[in-house]
Amino acid sequence: MEDNLISQNSENASVLPQAEDVPGIIEKKQAELIQQENIQTEPEITREQLSLGKRLLNWRTFVPLAIVIFALVFVATKANINPQQTWNTIRTANLIFFAAAFVIYYLSFPIRALRWRILLNNVGFTKANGVELPKFWKLTEIIYLSFFANVVVPARLGELYRAYLLRQEAGVSATRTFGTVLAERLLDLIVLLLLFIPAVIISLHDNLPKELRLGLEITLGLVILGVAALFALRMFRERIAKIVPARFREHYYHFQEGMLGSFRRLPTLAGLTVCVWACEALRFFFIVLALNLITGNTIHIVSAALVIALGEALLTIIPFTAGGVGLVEGGMAAMILLFNHGSANAGNMSAAAIVLDRSISLLSIWVIGFVLFMLAFGRQAAKKKILTQVPS
Repeated sequence: MEDNLISQNSENASVLPQAEDVPGIIEKKQAELIQQENIQTEPEITREQLSLGKRLLNWRTFVPLAIVIFALVFVATKANINPQQTWNTIRTANLIFFAAAFVIYYLSFPIRALRWRILLNNVGFTKANGVELPKFWKLTEIIYLSFFANVVVPARLGELYRAYLLRQEAGVSATRTFGTVLAERLLDLIVLLLLFIPAVIISLHDNLPKELRLGLEITLGLVILGVAALFALRMFRERIAKIVPARFREHYYHFQEGMLGSFRRLPTLAGLTVCVWACEALRFFFIVLALNLITGNTIHIVSAALVIALGEALLTIIPFTAGGVGLVEGGMAAMILLFNHGSANAGNMSAAAIVLDRSISLLSIWVIGFVLFMLAFGRQAAKKKILTQVPS
C-alpha cells in the first residue's frame, strides 16, 4: 500500500522533492495511509494468539528453563556457593542504596513511554490524523505489561503484545505499531553498544587480551559508521540520490522516507534512549554500593557497573528462556567475577548481588506485572460485558 502511494506521488511530480519538503510529504502520506487503514480491515492479532497462560504452560517454555536452571545449579555447586552465606551477605546490604536501585529502575518506564509516544507520533498516530492515543500513564502501563509478557514466556512475545494492547486501546494498526517497537529496539541496540563497548575497554584495559580489544574497537567503529550513515542519509538526501543508479532510486526514496518517518526528532529520541540505559546502569551501580561489591576508584566502579548492567541487558535479547532466566544469572556471575575475583567470599558476594538485582528487574516485574495484568484483564472483560448489553 505504501509503495503504491509513493509511486503515485512520483508520477504526479515533475521534479524530485527537495530535502526541506520531505517532512510535509511524509506527513501527507502518513495521513493517507492511516485513512486507508481505517477503511480497510487489518487482520487483528487475537487474544488466543497471544495467550500468556497457554504459552506459559507449553513445554517449549518449561524445557529450556529446566535445562538452564539445572546447569546454573550445577555450576553454583562446583563454585562452592553457600546459600546460607549468600543470605547473610544479602542481609548486610544497605537498604537505602537498594531502594535507590529500585526507584531508578522504575523511573525508566515513564521515560520509555515518552520515547514511544514520540515514535507513535512520528508514524502518524496524531489527533490531526484522527488518532487518539491513550494517556501517558496508560502508555506506561502498556509498556510495563509488555515487560511482564517477556518475563513470563520466552521468544520476546512482549514486543508483539504491546502492539496488541495499543490496538485494543486506540484501534490503531498493530502492524504500524509493531514497526515503532522495532525502531525502538534499533535505537536501544545502537545506544547500548555505544555505551557497553567503551565501558568494557575502560574497565578491563589492563586485563583485556589484545585480540579481544581490537575486535571491540572494530565493532565500535562499525556502529559509529552505521550511525553516521543514517545521519548522512537524512542530511544529504538528494545528493546521495544522484549517486544511486536510476533503477534503484525509487527503492532508495522508499527507504529514506521510511527512515525519516520513524526517526524524526532523532536527537530527542537518542537522549531519551541514553536516559533509559543510564537508569539500567545506575540500578546495578546502587546494588554495587549496597554490597560494597567492587573496590577501586569511582571511574572503575562506574564503568564496571555499566559493563555488568548492559551486559545483562544484552543477554536478555537471547529469547531462549522467559526473562533470560538462567542465561542472565550465569552471564552476570561471570562478569562480576571479572571485577571481584580477588576478594574473599567472591562467589557468595556475586550470588548476593545477582539475587538483589534480579529481585528488581525480574521478580518485581512478575509480581507487579501480574497484578496489573489481572486488573487490565478485568477492565477489558467489563468493557466487553457492557458492550454486549447495549441494545443494537
